[in-house]
Amino acid sequence: MSRSFYIKNTEAPRVMSPNEILSLQPPTFIQYDVHDEEEHFLDVMNSPIDHYGSMLMGEEFVSGRGFEVCYQVELNSYQVRVFTPSTKADWQGAFEFIVNLARYLGVQVVDEEDTTYQADNITYDYLRDIEFGIRCYEGREGQYIFGVNYPMCLNGEMIDRLLSADDKATYFSEMVEAHQYVDAYFAKQRFYESSLDKNEGIIGVYALTEDLPTILPYEYPPFIDITKISLNQEDISQWRISLVTIEGDEDDPNSYKVMGDMDFKTFLERLPEEKIEKLDGHYMIVELSKSDMQDIIYQKSETSSLFGKIKNLFNNN
Repeated sequence: MSRSFYIKNTEAPRVMSPNEILSLQPPTFIQYDVHDEEEHFLDVMNSPIDHYGSMLMGEEFVSGRGFEVCYQVELNSYQVRVFTPSTKADWQGAFEFIVNLARYLGVQVVDEEDTTYQADNITYDYLRDIEFGIRCYEGREGQYIFGVNYPMCLNGEMIDRLLSADDKATYFSEMVEAHQYVDAYFAKQRFYESSLDKNEGIIGVYALTEDLPTILPYEYPPFIDITKISLNQEDISQWRISLVTIEGDEDDPNSYKVMGDMDFKTFLERLPEEKIEKLDGHYMIVELSKSDMQDIIYQKSETSSLFGKIKNLFNNN
């Protein structure tokens, strides 16, 4: 669900690039889709935005979900799409963005229901939009939403607290912002095809570095962010994790050594409960020392051994 606003392009057929659009905004406004180390970064940022498609934008360290900006060729208009529900800061940032763009082009703003607003007076009731979106979560479990930094999974308990809040819009905003700006590294998913057997399928891989607070899924199988990669769960034959230690200067890439590689499900089964800090309905923050990693890698399953079976027999009597 979302709400769209349209700003007529009085410069048509010329279409502004992402850099030009962002130059109309305060310097805190950024785009989240293309990273500056990517090979095609400059081409994307300096080409008309309709060459790229929809681009997620927002205010750095403020936005929770951001908003999408694109160009509708058939309407000769820029489109700003705000997700439902979004945070209060998302809406306020989107309105500021729209106002600056509309002022530059000297036009009014029109929403998807053909309601027209003066550029300096967008009166759309965004708090009502937020509350409507929140109420749609009622009775749901494992509801994923996409933030500017990573996905978030609302479980039943989180949804119940949200629905019972007196000020739902504020509660939702604070919850999303706290999630998106937690002081931890979000582990990226890497995908590889087996070099030995093409029929083996695709392998999903995580990495966890010693003493680095890291966001990882605690549910199995891990959620795949379809906004980032075109893969389904059925495409993945196995999930693995590499446990990485630092041998020397942490600023030297050569100091990072893989202590061990293991099946991700096995890793979750061996991970001590006291090391898990649940972040939402799917993700946790975990921080392991080198010693913790050794314990997990070399841990033997007692219950599968003869000694373990005998021990369990006596414990059950």
